[in-house]
Amino acid sequence: MGTVLHGARVNDDNPIWEDTRAVEGHYANCFKIGHNAFEFVIDCGQMAGDGHGVRLTGRILTNPRSAKNFYQTLKQTLEEYEGSYGVIPCGRED
Repeated sequence: MGTVLHGARVNDDNPIWEDTRAVEGHYANCFKIGHNAFEFVIDCGQMAGDGHGVRLTGRILTNPRSAKNFYQTLKQTLEEYEGSYGVIPCGRED
């Protein structure tokens, strides 16, 4: 089970995080994920109101093992969220 730090769940046992106050957050509502044999690339973007343009707001590069840990942690966190607040509808964001 993951640890909750500053509202984010991580899969490491007792990680030591640097000061996160200087980290800049960016909203994302659109994702594109690619991979090769060695890494996963997760592009995060913000879709324009007309649904045609996406502004890239961040990119995550990670190895397959970390990508799988991220997936498992996100899945568990979504299940907990839905248990507390109800099922999240699938489909395009309004």
